[in-house]
Amino acid sequence: MLTEIVQALVWEWVNIALEYTSVAWVRLPRFWLAVVCVNLLTHPVLMCLLTHFGHETGFILACEGGVVLVEWMVLVIVYGRQKLWFLGGLALLMNTVSYGTGVLLGL
Repeated sequence: MLTEIVQALVWEWVNIALEYTSVAWVRLPRFWLAVVCVNLLTHPVLMCLLTHFGHETGFILACEGGVVLVEWMVLVIVYGRQKLWFLGGLALLMNTVSYGTGVLLGL
């Protein structure tokens, strides 16, 4: 049980680091905190879904699409509608990097 918790925390940290690194060039106030918050909101839910329903590619992509939408909405709530499409692009970029890295690592 402890090993599973440590693995989940490590993967959470890796995911946050990957996603933030992909958009580190963004100069929005407290953006590091925003990335951490959206990931703490969506990544554990995604991992639970994958644990219970499997790792079929179509299911993973559907879940990732949902994650992008949720993270996009949260970023819009934090930074405002005037940056709507920019924030959507950031959410898509962050999750594409995270998913792509997972695919490359075979996770």
